[in-house]
Amino acid sequence: MFRKIVLLTILMLGTLSAHKLSVFVYDDNGTLFIQSYFTKSSPCKNCEIIVKDTNDNEIAKLFTNDEGKASMDASQDEVVISVDGGMGHFQQTKYALKSLTKEDAQNLPSDMPWYNALIAFLIMAVIFGLLWFFKRKK
Repeated sequence: MFRKIVLLTILMLGTLSAHKLSVFVYDDNGTLFIQSYFTKSSPCKNCEIIVKDTNDNEIAKLFTNDEGKASMDASQDEVVISVDGGMGHFQQTKYALKSLTKEDAQNLPSDMPWYNALIAFLIMAVIFGLLWFFKRKK
């Protein structure tokens, strides 16, 4: 029974962030670039993006292309970006324009570093190990 639980847990690790909608935003020379995706290989296609200022006034309504990308001219210093991926997938982020270069944007951290997955696996291994230990004593 313990082996089945461990195997099932390991198989489910890959699906933990499968339905998470991620939004990546950067600006360059007065243009705001927005990219939305579920996983690195699954972009949010034709997703509605609403850009608002800090006073909740709508600035723009955009739709992503087949790569999950959209862009617009940046006229505000700070914006709130809402992405609706459909079927309950929604993400909202506040962004202050920084004028990052494309080289800076490439050096930003990835969506989920490998060590986060390793930490999650170790935590689950400790929990199941403790459960096995206490069950074995009875």
